[in-house]
Amino acid sequence: MNVLAVMCFLLGILAWMSSYMTPSHDIAPDANAIATNYIIYRNAAFNYAEKHHSSGVISSSSLTLPSGWTAVRNWQARIDSSHCYVWGQATNDEISAARKLLWESYATGRAESGRLVPGNGAVISLPAFVGNGNLVSVIRLD
Repeated sequence: MNVLAVMCFLLGILAWMSSYMTPSHDIAPDANAIATNYIIYRNAAFNYAEKHHSSGVISSSSLTLPSGWTAVRNWQARIDSSHCYVWGQATNDEISAARKLLWESYATGRAESGRLVPGNGAVISLPAFVGNGNLVSVIRLD
């Protein structure tokens, strides 16, 4: 009888653990995965901008992205006043993850009231088309 009780107890623990190990489609992608997806798009947009300095929206179809890559958010890119801006909606955790993956770059952060935060002391103004709260990166085109 004790053996049966122990087996039932162990089966119960296995059933409980399997509910945590089974992937759920309701779980949002990890912040690092979103940040990596953004950085891939950002790098492709910056590469495009360095070759094509003309102002305007950069369409995703113009970018050289890895085969099979799919945007997990509506990332956007635009060249304006000799700068390339890449932005999109992201949570605070995703913005932090992107900054960490980019070695705390001063040119990447959150758009707040028309400026890039954290600018680490530098004030980087953003155009009105970059909405508040978005993850944003900027480079100057020479």
